[in-house]
Amino acid sequence: MTEQPIKDKTAVVGIGHTSFTRRSGTSVGNLTLQAGLAAIEDAGLKPKDIDGIVTYFHEHMNTMPPRALARALNLDCNFQVMADAGGSWTCSALLIAVMAVHAGICKNVLVYRSMNTYSDRGHERPPREFGGEDQFVAPFGTRHPAANFGHCATAHMAKFGTTTLDFAHLAVTQRQHASLNKKAMMRSPMSIEDHQNSRWIVYPFRLLDCCQQTDGAVALVVSSAERARDLAHAPVYIMSGMGGYGDAAAQEELWETNGVKIAPALYEGAGITPKDVSFAELYDPFTFMCLTHMEDFGLVKKGESGPFVTAGHNGLDGQIPINTHGGLLSEAHVHGLNHILEAVQQLRPEGVRDDLCEGEHTFDRSVCRQVRDPEIALVCGEGGGSALLLRRA
Repeated sequence: MTEQPIKDKTAVVGIGHTSFTRRSGTSVGNLTLQAGLAAIEDAGLKPKDIDGIVTYFHEHMNTMPPRALARALNLDCNFQVMADAGGSWTCSALLIAVMAVHAGICKNVLVYRSMNTYSDRGHERPPREFGGEDQFVAPFGTRHPAANFGHCATAHMAKFGTTTLDFAHLAVTQRQHASLNKKAMMRSPMSIEDHQNSRWIVYPFRLLDCCQQTDGAVALVVSSAERARDLAHAPVYIMSGMGGYGDAAAQEELWETNGVKIAPALYEGAGITPKDVSFAELYDPFTFMCLTHMEDFGLVKKGESGPFVTAGHNGLDGQIPINTHGGLLSEAHVHGLNHILEAVQQLRPEGVRDDLCEGEHTFDRSVCRQVRDPEIALVCGEGGGSALLLRRA
């Protein structure tokens, strides 16, 4: 595979988000409109300029349907997509928008994810029928995500000597990043002892190995690189993308993710190698999955992610800063679209604008999480099911 034909032909030109909370007090429709209108305004566009809509969800995790958003904003859409795919589709959502713009079907596509996950906890839902592979695991209680991935973690631990203390170091570093992020849900300090003393959820995951439950929304606007030059912000270009693996647990080995399958084509499509990546925003529903993403996308050798994070190489001034906003563990769980939002903020010339340093170019780590001289960002979805490489203008 050579460089992808989409390389640098499209860009993220607008970003928007709501507050990330545990009780939004409003509907997913209102959350969608807040984030969507903010992203459109951030791009310097009007709602009438949007002619494509993309969103995604998973099972009970609600979102506003594109047709409802189009009616609310009186949009004339050439293209609408709503996929039941979950976090593995995080980067696929943006990639769909990229392809619609590159093909000339749309000029400006709004990509969003809105959810009231925390507020919806405990609501009675209709019984589900399980088919396919689910019928073999659901009766044994493995519908809980921690149970779905717990055996993958223990397999990695058995093969490579990874420990729950390695998980703790990753969680603590990401909490340090979140402490510098005004929109993060969890900003209070966390110690290794706090992690190790938190209660068990499903072995080997403790409470502080697990991501947030969040009410909130994130939205992005994708346009062509040519149109992007005339808009409000410097564009963030999409270099390449992969999104062919929708099942987060479809790996061939328990200690691997689909990242091992898509990483080679992803880097080749952008004309770079993992060594060119400045920082990464990696899907982290559990500490362990973030560790395997580091390995499977070539940022760390296989089996060495534990020592890597224990040494702090994933910190803001480390070898490869990872999850600079705090990730799903400490910022928020918006099905990973907040990872792309963070990558765009880091790559814009003004840098992160919602942290304690308010966008000033300072690297005082008591106040600012801005990565030094970022050029290229890697973002991936759950289980390496999709991924993107983004670059600054």
